[in-house]
Amino acid sequence: MTGAARRPAADLILCSCNSVFESEVVACARRGAKTLDAIGDECDAGTGCGSCRGAITTILEEEEDRRRRGEGIPEALLQLPLFQLGSGKDKG
Repeated sequence: MTGAARRPAADLILCSCNSVFESEVVACARRGAKTLDAIGDECDAGTGCGSCRGAITTILEEEEDRRRRGEGIPEALLQLPLFQLGSGKDKG
């Protein structure tokens, strides 16, 4: 595989209409896609026959749960006091 990204051994094609792998859909969700339409816009998954839309919805739900649990957030950011995460100094 020269110059191409390596895929996990268990990576499966999720959307057969557009040859989109599950890892691509997960990557889109982790970059911020939160809806079926957003996934379709980013990687074309779910824009053909629609049979993969249930699996895409499951991935979106799992990634939302992951975000809520704080997984994938840099450790340094999790350790900041809440006041440092605000908008900054009062503009008063």
